[in-house]
Amino acid sequence: MKRIALGLVMVGAFALMAAQANAAALAECGKSYALSLHGTEPELTNDQPLHYIVGIGAITFAAAGTNGPNGCTVSHLDMIYNDNASPSAGVGTFTGAPTGCYAASSLLGGGVACFDGGNHGTGTLSPSPDGNGAALLALNATFGWTDGSPGASSQALSFTLQAGTGGITVLGNSVADQGPTPTSPPPGSPVLVITLQKQSTTAVLPVTGANPLACGPLGCTGTGAATDNGYGVAPYLGLSISLFEGYGSPASNPFQTPGVTGSFGSTISALQIFSNGQAGGSASFSSNDNVGNTTGLNNGDCDTNVFQTGNFADGTSNDAASIVNPSPNCADAAAAAAFQLSAVQFGSTDTSDYVIVTGLTDTPDLGGALIPAGIMSVALGLPSSPPGKLVSTATVAQSLTSTTAGVPVTKVVKLTNTSPAGCDVVVSMATQTDANCSLSLSAGTQVVEGDTVNSNPTITCLCNGTEDAGLTSSLSVASSNCPVALGAGPVSVTCNN
Repeated sequence: MKRIALGLVMVGAFALMAAQANAAALAECGKSYALSLHGTEPELTNDQPLHYIVGIGAITFAAAGTNGPNGCTVSHLDMIYNDNASPSAGVGTFTGAPTGCYAASSLLGGGVACFDGGNHGTGTLSPSPDGNGAALLALNATFGWTDGSPGASSQALSFTLQAGTGGITVLGNSVADQGPTPTSPPPGSPVLVITLQKQSTTAVLPVTGANPLACGPLGCTGTGAATDNGYGVAPYLGLSISLFEGYGSPASNPFQTPGVTGSFGSTISALQIFSNGQAGGSASFSSNDNVGNTTGLNNGDCDTNVFQTGNFADGTSNDAASIVNPSPNCADAAAAAAFQLSAVQFGSTDTSDYVIVTGLTDTPDLGGALIPAGIMSVALGLPSSPPGKLVSTATVAQSLTSTTAGVPVTKVVKLTNTSPAGCDVVVSMATQTDANCSLSLSAGTQVVEGDTVNSNPTITCLCNGTEDAGLTSSLSVASSNCPVALGAGPVSVTCNN
């Protein structure tokens, strides 16, 4: 009888051990992710205006077993959270970020939201009490910059997650506040969706770019020269496309610029980051402001210049973008509009990203001073190919011969731009003259738009028929925002008869 009882105990122990062995660790444990979330504050009555929320960040889960046998703790959290909390609840806009930056350039002196690559929060991941293979993520994000200036705050969030195969992509939604009234007023009890995208296990960040201190007019936000502008080195290199979408806040938002408030807007853009660290692209804006346009101007095709101001080990970074080259298709360029952005990388090589708008400025309304973004807008960015370049035909010495008196001979300096950037190009050559001949270049300053070929400017050689020893000058091609491939010069140009 004792033997039978002992056998039953052993069988039960083996069954328990087998059950524990078969209970798989949660797929997210031991991995790092970029996260994106969006949603709204809850509404207590029908058909009220929605108060939108967006956020992005980086999150790392510790090894399985750090929170129960199959769960894990959050070992790193870095998040920017922009919540247009309901004014009816007595709370204005709530925005939290790890730190602020560009304070010296801001209208109110508090700067705008930025990443700093540090750990800002705690959390746990455990099997969901609802079962069905789901997980429960509980976070407490902490911030060192709040509502437009330095200041501590925090935001508690919880999500029900479902992981795709291998935990590469994880989808979730916020755990519902069971009501009938919120357990906490806004910004508590948000209604959110969350996406986690696995970060690379091979890419090593931060990186030192081609020109790490070339951070643009607002300055650098990294923790040292090597971690400032990483452009020109993978993953901050090559061609990418991005789709921004989001909502402007209502007029009650203190950081609102003139225009139609509370409306939806979107931007599709392409960005080329060149190997020398320069970056530019094209953006097409669509918003409610297009309705009732009486000026004929629009923002359907705007050139952009972009600088990275800091990049960090967790894949987060800060960027500054300006809109340049005014045209009938880019009214914002004439207003010197600019945007501040923060991003977080993900993917097998960290070449995809989530981006959030953190600040903005223009000249007519703000005099070039920054304000925190009165818009809840985030983007998904994806790598593309092939990368483009700016090429000049002035690659070798040029020779022109004017054989007929008074009849000029010309040669075009052709510029081909296969990138999406609007490249500011200066083709220069000193004019040379003598008693019999002249060698000159037509006006050489121009914008070579993306995906275009410019047959301009023109070299002209003109002689009067009298024998001449010939003239020589030096031609060069330069751009302030795009590297010139092959024909940057200088090259020798001769004119004779």
